[in-house]
Amino acid sequence: MVLHLLSLVVSAGPVLAGRGRPHLDASLGFNVLRTDQDTLLRGVSLSWDGGDPYGSLAKQVPSQAALNALATEYGLNTVHLYLEGDSSGNTNAPGINAADCDLLVQRTEEAGLYLIITIGCNGENGTIHSMPWSLDFWRVYAPRYKDRPHVLYEAHNEPVRFTLDSWRNSDWDKQLLLYNTIRSLAPDTFILLGSFMGFAGDPTYGANYLRTRGVSWLNAGFAHHGYESRSSIESAITRLKANTSFPALLCTEFWPGDTAGQGYNSMYESHFNGWMQFQWLGARTSDLVDFRSKITAAGTLWTPDSVACNWPARGAVGLPANGSRVGIFSRGGAKFLGVDPTTGGRIKADRVGYSGAQLDSFSIEHAGPRRVRIRSGDGRFVRASGPADPLSTSVLPPGVVEEFEWFSLHDGDFALRAYGGGGHLVSVNPSTGLLRADADNSHVAAIAFRAATSAGEAAPTLSGIPFRTVPAALPGTLQAEDFDRGGEGVAYHDNTGANTGGRYRTGEGVDIESCAEGGFNLGFIEAGEWTEYTVEVTGPAGEYLLSARVATPNTGGAFRVESNGVNLTGRLSVPNTGGWQSWVNLTKTVVLGRGVQVLRFVREAGADFNLNWFSFSQGGGVETQLLGVGNGFGVFGSAFGFEVVGRNGGTFIVEACPDLAVPVWSPVSTNTLVAGRHEFRDLIATNETARFYRLRRP
Repeated sequence: MVLHLLSLVVSAGPVLAGRGRPHLDASLGFNVLRTDQDTLLRGVSLSWDGGDPYGSLAKQVPSQAALNALATEYGLNTVHLYLEGDSSGNTNAPGINAADCDLLVQRTEEAGLYLIITIGCNGENGTIHSMPWSLDFWRVYAPRYKDRPHVLYEAHNEPVRFTLDSWRNSDWDKQLLLYNTIRSLAPDTFILLGSFMGFAGDPTYGANYLRTRGVSWLNAGFAHHGYESRSSIESAITRLKANTSFPALLCTEFWPGDTAGQGYNSMYESHFNGWMQFQWLGARTSDLVDFRSKITAAGTLWTPDSVACNWPARGAVGLPANGSRVGIFSRGGAKFLGVDPTTGGRIKADRVGYSGAQLDSFSIEHAGPRRVRIRSGDGRFVRASGPADPLSTSVLPPGVVEEFEWFSLHDGDFALRAYGGGGHLVSVNPSTGLLRADADNSHVAAIAFRAATSAGEAAPTLSGIPFRTVPAALPGTLQAEDFDRGGEGVAYHDNTGANTGGRYRTGEGVDIESCAEGGFNLGFIEAGEWTEYTVEVTGPAGEYLLSARVATPNTGGAFRVESNGVNLTGRLSVPNTGGWQSWVNLTKTVVLGRGVQVLRFVREAGADFNLNWFSFSQGGGVETQLLGVGNGFGVFGSAFGFEVVGRNGGTFIVEACPDLAVPVWSPVSTNTLVAGRHEFRDLIATNETARFYRLRRP
């Protein structure tokens, strides 16, 4: 029997535009800064202060569409703005960006985003260059947006060098002066103080110093930066989690490489500490693509505020109806959960099926926004007392350690975060079947669960489920690493069974590595391996130009692409491109039907190669094969060469683009199709190897 759908309660939240003021949540025994939807603040940063150093970065005002995309495509709810700069090299008077800031305030409000305004340092970090200038800045801006509930104020970026050990009473007094100035002009706006360069040491001294001198932590908090070791940062955070007399925290800057490298975003999530990614300073879309790649590689999981967003989890949370009785299947343990009475009520994934009996049946009770309590069939509540302890049932009255945050995953599975039991994701040990709240990476089967509503139901396989919930639209681009969900033999076949590259979807067998062009690529691809992609052709049936982005130092690689089992391409040969990360496009005209279909990439016998992405453009085109080796384009002296196959007498255009992240293509030459090699020169480029080329039919 196939698993039936649950009766779901969709937690949609209010319309985002016109956000309410952020507030403090003390339910965990410490202060957490939350939005009007009880979510953490999560965002990216803009730089209007002139950059580091001053003059190195031009101001970019993002469009309404770009801001909307932060909420609906990237799961964010905040923009962090270095509005103007306080430095020796910046002689602008406060207020120079006021008109543009008015526009940004309006646009962020319409996009359902919060906006944090602060003063930049133009690279002179660790100092307040001019306190009179800084106070004048706030005299301009504090009253200007005091009645805009979605605007927060951060007093000054990195006012003191290094860690908290460097702070003196005189530095805290400057924070007090900034606070009093802002508060007198904006009585209701949330204020962030500190902005510590390296969050290490004891922050409680400064918190008490400011509190005893009039700072109210009911509408203010500490901003901090992540330029310290993870252990030092967590130690400082933990000190402020001692009780509710200390301020709430928000990380407003850290090195983006630590997203995947040290799991900083996931670490902040586990402490219920919001974060601002130090990317998007120039409002470039490519920065957001890189941000999403980093977050996906780390497996950081949160629920977007926007119900229209389906990344990294679904914004529309599908909670089971309050009081629903279900069986819970562990995807990683490949068994249903049950209560083991011989071990004091520990929860184990050890049941072959769901019987509906007392020890394998659980009721889901709503406990708060996106939070549940899980009660076993004997009336006890499941609890997570910390990452080291297995989940078990308790006879004690339920509290925060018996609460779990519920995440709706793309494929109908769900994940749980231990709300009061350490803040990590619940995962199963497939060897023992025991569950612990000790995980941060959501791209492993161990954190995924599925609910069954009737005894005897079997857990479904994840067959034909698109990686991003809905079929990818064609014409368009398919990232090779975004193959369908479903696992070995369903969505892919991999000869080794483990992700040799160790990146991105680490719980799957497909080999994925970091790509020099950004994001990820398939690597270590062996003959006979395949990956599938559920797509929807939204254009008319007919000819499409398939482009495949490949790289290899070898000669003789080959693959084919199928649609619903039909070979579209025949055997496509992959030439020597000059290296594992020297990327070129292979193209082939294929015929696609309209509607939903499953494409399969199949590695054929031959030499090894890497694959980055496929793209499909309407109307077909000419098929190209790279000639020679060098710079990725087939270099012959001072010209570039392609061998072109097609109908003689036809024409094709060579087009060039300086940046694939901003794909603006311009014609280089028009050619008549004849047998043999075509050579052309790019007379515009001063450095030909820094441009990208494609062939197109007019």
